[in-house]
Amino acid sequence: MKNSKPFKLLKTVALTGAVVIALSSPFGGTKLIQELIGNYLEKKRFAREKFLQDLKRLQTRKLINYRELNDERIEITITKRGEEKVLQYKIDEMALKMPKQWDGLWRLVMFDIPHYHKKARDAFRRKLGDLKFYPLQKSVFITPYPCEDEIDFLGTFYKIRSCVLVLYVKNFEGEEKLRHYFHI
Repeated sequence: MKNSKPFKLLKTVALTGAVVIALSSPFGGTKLIQELIGNYLEKKRFAREKFLQDLKRLQTRKLINYRELNDERIEITITKRGEEKVLQYKIDEMALKMPKQWDGLWRLVMFDIPHYHKKARDAFRRKLGDLKFYPLQKSVFITPYPCEDEIDFLGTFYKIRSCVLVLYVKNFEGEEKLRHYFHI
């Protein structure tokens, strides 16, 4: 579903919070709305029925709310569940940016997440592995790449940010092994 038209619609609504689209002339409005409508063009014609069908599907799944206004406009708002779905996809697509030149700092991510947040702890640990962090221990990971924004996002998403600590380390014993692992 990540690259589907309904998901692109959901992402657009998530970016704007709420959207009002005039169905009589859907090509007006911001560049974001024009891009959204562009996903529903078939042979240079707006596929209104397909658009409304996708809106109904998203509303059935409780990801958006929409209502048709009396002047051929539609108001679309994202639900809490829709926001969570968009965030979940952002997490799935997340990757660390690897700068051309290493700044010489290691980012050591440590966490002590209570047992009652076991699912969040396990998901956080898995995601650090997906992001190619090197595990030093079960709750200690390291990377040479900037990761502050990603750690903040993950910590906030899993509601564990206060349990996560990021340390900046210049050098340490055994560094050569990790330089080889990260190809730096």
